[in-house]
Amino acid sequence: MGGLYVVRAVIFDYVEEGVYTASSRGGGLDAFFGSGGLEASVKLHVLRVKRVGLLVQYQQSPDVEVVWEPLLKVDSVGGRLCRFHDGPRGDPLRQRYCMRLAVTRSGFCSLHRESWQALYEQCAQGVDSACITAARLLRGEMFRVYVLDYGGPRVKVGLTQSWRLLWRIAEQPHVAAAVVYEAELLDAREAEKRLGRHRLATEGAAARLGHRLSAAVALLERLNGRYDRAAARLAQSLSALGLEGSFNAYTVLPRSLEWITRIRVVDDIGELQGHRLRVLDYWAGMLLVEDLDTSYRLALRKTGIQHYQLEGRVASS
Repeated sequence: MGGLYVVRAVIFDYVEEGVYTASSRGGGLDAFFGSGGLEASVKLHVLRVKRVGLLVQYQQSPDVEVVWEPLLKVDSVGGRLCRFHDGPRGDPLRQRYCMRLAVTRSGFCSLHRESWQALYEQCAQGVDSACITAARLLRGEMFRVYVLDYGGPRVKVGLTQSWRLLWRIAEQPHVAAAVVYEAELLDAREAEKRLGRHRLATEGAAARLGHRLSAAVALLERLNGRYDRAAARLAQSLSALGLEGSFNAYTVLPRSLEWITRIRVVDDIGELQGHRLRVLDYWAGMLLVEDLDTSYRLALRKTGIQHYQLEGRVASS
């Protein structure tokens, strides 16, 4: 379809390639004296992207639809629209997006700068006062705390809406991520902070994105399909954090790892203005796209295309 459109989100279908289990018993004095220590068991679900789609809003409608395996052309790039959306949680096709121009740095309009979505994001970034207000607006909503191994010396602790877990994992460089706690916002945020203070963990991105990307790809390549070892590594991290019990974990793999660190990364769709592009893959918040005029492949950050008013065409291939 041609004309004005806005890419609101990247979505994907996946297939489960396998399930791997591992356990680890923590160290310390208990282990030294032979009485064990804390045992963490991991059940790792390895998923692979089957097809990629863009959640697209056309013209001036607040509704969205999915364009699978997209072909797109951007003739011009307009203003950035507000990121606020509402509707049933976990049902992307029933989300309705605000059509006002964004005025805040975080991408919200003046009407939605204090919305639940804006406040929740501030909460996740460490603003405690925003957590209190967001929790009141989101009463009954469940959140998950996860521990993510990206191949570095420390694990990353994160928080997300429960229904968004797989999407959130796929937005980040990762080898595996375990769900360690689920609760309403304030309790989940407190659990995230407690874990994040551990010397073997970090709440935020302590390492730069490029480093985390390289570390994750390097470890996945070394594992060479031995995801039992990824499960064992994650179980060891959980027990070292003092966690005990059985935890579900997930790995979201792209169709192919070969492109991740070997091609140029583009931060802004404006750089590709006038090009005909085919979306081929998705991982770590990046779209693999092929320029159909040159057959050249590059990685486009999803943040560089989402929420901008685009003039051109987008259609399923």
